[in-house]
Amino acid sequence: MDEAIFDLRNVSYSYLGKINALKDVSFKVLPGEQICIMGANGSGKSTLLAIMDALVFPTFGEFRAFGNNVTEEIFDSIKDNDFRRYFRKKVGFVFQNSDVQLFSSTVFEELAFGPLQLDLSKDEVRSRVEEVMGMMDIARLRERAPHTLSGGEKKKVCIASVLVNNPDVLLLDEPTAGLDPRTQLWLIEFLQELAEAGKTIITATHDLDIIEQISKRSLIHKHMHRHGAIAHQHMHAHEKEHSHEHTS
Repeated sequence: MDEAIFDLRNVSYSYLGKINALKDVSFKVLPGEQICIMGANGSGKSTLLAIMDALVFPTFGEFRAFGNNVTEEIFDSIKDNDFRRYFRKKVGFVFQNSDVQLFSSTVFEELAFGPLQLDLSKDEVRSRVEEVMGMMDIARLRERAPHTLSGGEKKKVCIASVLVNNPDVLLLDEPTAGLDPRTQLWLIEFLQELAEAGKTIITATHDLDIIEQISKRSLIHKHMHRHGAIAHQHMHAHEKEHSHEHTS
């Protein structure tokens, strides 16, 4: 059996030490899996993805990735940290809001930014960017400013800026939000192609229409809690497996 890429053990997370977003979440992710994290807005899906991308760290519990315990101390202990660099090459995160992710002055520069941080040569970076722009059919946008693009174009650029680093694991937060039906269909088919290529894909979504098309296992649960006059919900992990076929 393959060793787990991710292993979350009784992970809890609270904001400001008061508001619980996650409580006792435990599950493993194996190489090449496609998993959907399901739940309503505010149920902790984005927080869970942020932990798996090492943007935030568990308040309690343990998150292990590629056989290593991932903690804030480990990520911040050494300026040029080998494991942190390895992790950033292996894991890519596509944010729900494209405008949060995009910051460069042109699409080409947006895609080139990540590979340049990996100390690749300029020729290698250019080659990667050209290849991914061709694959995503966005070469025509190379000199456009990302903030001037349509919602679907922005989403493609965001995904391209992650794929250009050739990560093994792709994390997507509500990837179909705000997309027109044509771009949604493109995204579903593209994620299926990435899965067939062996990528591990973890998608947070409340879009029930896409779950069986892009995943083989689901994590879903929510609990509502009331503290005085304030009610909030947080996520626990319950697994559901489903199988499906794609027909042309």
